[in-house]
Amino acid sequence: MMNRLWPILVTSVLLSTLCVVARAGNPPAQPSESSLEPEFRQLRAKLSALPEFSGTDANSKFRLAQELARRGDMQGAMESYRAAIHLKVDWADPYRGLGQVLLDHHDYADAVDALQSSIRLGRDDHQAFYWLGRAYMGKGELAAAAVALERSIQLKEDDAEAFADLGLVKMAKGDIAGAEAAIARSIKLKPDYAEAHRLREVLSKNQRDQPRVMKEAQAILQGLFARE
Repeated sequence: MMNRLWPILVTSVLLSTLCVVARAGNPPAQPSESSLEPEFRQLRAKLSALPEFSGTDANSKFRLAQELARRGDMQGAMESYRAAIHLKVDWADPYRGLGQVLLDHHDYADAVDALQSSIRLGRDDHQAFYWLGRAYMGKGELAAAAVALERSIQLKEDDAEAFADLGLVKMAKGDIAGAEAAIARSIKLKPDYAEAHRLREVLSKNQRDQPRVMKEAQAILQGLFARE
């Protein structure tokens, strides 16, 4: 569940350059997004000069956004996705990519808007509905999250992570039976999925006590979607 949220990976060169050397016995400090900005500016300039990214058309901007996102430059990716949208407002893919980055960046309201636009403009896309569900989870809009996750599952019935997220949403809403069914399905699809087992343990520990289950589920949600 947590690892589904499209990891933004920073290149090893940047990490080795900018990670703070920790005192003995302590883990190394992770570089902040702002501390990486000078390197990311250089990266944007370098990529923008390459033939596949140097065009002023929507496709070039979209490809650049995808590459920047892959390299961990969320700000640059957002700018390039928005540039692609500006050039081709009826193209679903840049909205989808933008929603993905905004979700990872904890901009849940804007992620909802972008993903809704992607779904409206494009075909049914289970991944877009999944991300939309998680964006609604981040906003605390659990009913809307459940609807989006259920649609994602309709489009891809073997998605263990979507079932687990749906189980968590149902726990937070107090639907114990629905949560049990979704979590059981997640575990059946992916028997070693730790997050689904964690949720099942919460249900078991609280002996189906609705208020206690709801409270623990809401705490899990707050931990997952806390703004940084």
